[in-house]
Amino acid sequence: MKTSDIKEKQFLQTIKDYEGVLKRVCFMYSSPSAPFEDLYQEVLANLWNGIDSFRGEAKISTWIYRTAINTCVTWHRRNSRHHGGVPIDAMIETICDENDIETRQNLADIYMLISRLNPLEKAIIMMWLDQKSYEEISYVTGLTHRAVATRIHRIKIKLKDDAG
Repeated sequence: MKTSDIKEKQFLQTIKDYEGVLKRVCFMYSSPSAPFEDLYQEVLANLWNGIDSFRGEAKISTWIYRTAINTCVTWHRRNSRHHGGVPIDAMIETICDENDIETRQNLADIYMLISRLNPLEKAIIMMWLDQKSYEEISYVTGLTHRAVATRIHRIKIKLKDDAG
């Protein structure tokens, strides 16, 4: 088997393993000016281009988060016409059973609140909800451990206040 075939096979397996994370990140940063499909393809391209430079200094999941979030944030900087409007219903359909009305509503509510956060706050709270350590969140965001803890606390208050 050629090296390029091995790389492709490993890449496809990695994408399959982390598909949920990638989709959540892209959904949270998607908008009318940044369609989910475009963000997802951009993230996949950046992961493919960067996989050879992954040195294993962090967990692969942390590197994937960092690449996905940076790709989405960069997209919004390049295309500053961001108007909000995350396709919440489409995301909820991929996460839970259509018959579980209560769970669907709870997820819709929390994702709607998260979608209103600024890009850094979205990244922090999404990783925290995915049970990433403060160390991993620090690595992805470039914030100190203490700053991550403070931001999480403030984001929780903000979400609680916004929920009414």
